[in-house]
Amino acid sequence: MSKNFKIFRVFLPLIFLIFALLILSAKAEAGAREQTRLVSDTGQFNYGKFLLKNKEFAHAEREFLRVIVRFPDSPLVEEAELKIGIARFRAKKYALAKISFESFLSKYKDSEFSREVNFALLKTGKFLREKAKKKETPPELKRIKLREKKGMRAVQVLLFEGRTIGQVRREIRELKKSGVDTIILRVFHNKGDRRYHFLSKEGALTGVYFKTKHAPLIADVLGKILNIAHSEGIRVFAWMTTRYADYGIEDRADLACLGYDLERRALYRCKGLDVFNERALKHLENLYRDLAAYDIDGILFQDDLVLRHNEGFGKSADAFFIRKGATGIIPEDLYIRSEGSTKVQYTENFWRWVELKNKRLLEVAARLKRVARGENPDLEFAINFMYESVISPTNALAWLSQDLRMARKVGFDYYSIMAYHRQMGKELGKSRGEVFLMIKKMAREAALVVGDPEQVLMKIQTIDWDSGERLSRTELTSLVRGVRGAGVSIAFVPYRRGLPLAELTKSVKQRVSKEHLALQKNRP
Repeated sequence: MSKNFKIFRVFLPLIFLIFALLILSAKAEAGAREQTRLVSDTGQFNYGKFLLKNKEFAHAEREFLRVIVRFPDSPLVEEAELKIGIARFRAKKYALAKISFESFLSKYKDSEFSREVNFALLKTGKFLREKAKKKETPPELKRIKLREKKGMRAVQVLLFEGRTIGQVRREIRELKKSGVDTIILRVFHNKGDRRYHFLSKEGALTGVYFKTKHAPLIADVLGKILNIAHSEGIRVFAWMTTRYADYGIEDRADLACLGYDLERRALYRCKGLDVFNERALKHLENLYRDLAAYDIDGILFQDDLVLRHNEGFGKSADAFFIRKGATGIIPEDLYIRSEGSTKVQYTENFWRWVELKNKRLLEVAARLKRVARGENPDLEFAINFMYESVISPTNALAWLSQDLRMARKVGFDYYSIMAYHRQMGKELGKSRGEVFLMIKKMAREAALVVGDPEQVLMKIQTIDWDSGERLSRTELTSLVRGVRGAGVSIAFVPYRRGLPLAELTKSVKQRVSKEHLALQKNRP
């Protein structure tokens, strides 16, 4: 047996352990998605009604159109077509509304809605005639303003490969030479996570990698890496948990999140902190204040700042909803149960509930930003979004209480889209080529929502979560080239040696097409 093979046998278990957290996390996420793909024709239609009621006309039109496209045999298609016309009329798109109403009458001659449509058509004609009499100056198209500073070219670090600080320093120098300008560094440690190789294997099972009195300290890794990175001219974003940051207070049931078991019809303790509980938020604020005391350049909110479709109950949550003008939440009022089926559909109350949950999550993010900037005024913030937030906003809101549009209104420096192509291909049943085209389109759509392409941070996976396979340079290069054309920022996740980092730094000629301008003008 050769010496090299003996070394390989020794380190093989360690290599697989490096990927354990990523693999388990991705499988859990995929399982959760599989269990919660519950948006039916009724749920989709109710979401459209909710948006229409709240004067979100452009988005209501889009969601009613999805009823027609996704559920062509549904008895709700007819009414969905009517609602599209109404949404256009209320948005003062009278010419389009006229087309919708005329099309409806020709298609559904004996409809119970015919009288309503005829009346709407008369009103539409009146407004069109009045508009024709006026001499209106066409509005100038709103152009996207690109910031002067360059977008982010980053690696997100789960672990460095170096076994000593000296080796890590050499890795960071290599990153600098390759054109990487930002390291997104893991500063939290969950149970089962691998420790940084240059640390002792002894110590707390969970905690953080920065100095604080409010959580167990694993080691001050942030301080060490920050000094090295800044000396090389590389920025450092601290990658930190939110809801799952219950380090040292895991046994505090009074601060824990509550979910609703749909089968047992009972509340249960779910993972993480209750974001409606002020004492839980004080704990988070204390952690982020101590994190911001370091001379870091930014913070990335981990993807745990979400609430799933059956999470977010309890007394603190009820008190929040009442303050927002809603009533206390009764779980069974949120779901429609079908006889003989274990799945549920969503009521109009459900959409009101998830909208309020989304508002709360964004309030939490805003509070943590405010506290951190009290210590470090120049801090930038990035926030993670699942890929559904771009390709299926309805499902993102339902499953995760995430809404990219609303986050844009709150304001972050970067909107991080988890465009993990291997994961997406498996979950959506798409070929690699189809997923590559989808991610390219996602980058452009996210840029339209955000307004500045460079504020969109597209995250690309470098390892297959299920097998632990290191993805080839050819595969990664092909994906980066497609995404880079949208002018967005890019990060490889997780960092490892051998990545095609030079692809991140190649210049892209920014061009704004007429279609892009038109979409920007009509963007909600």
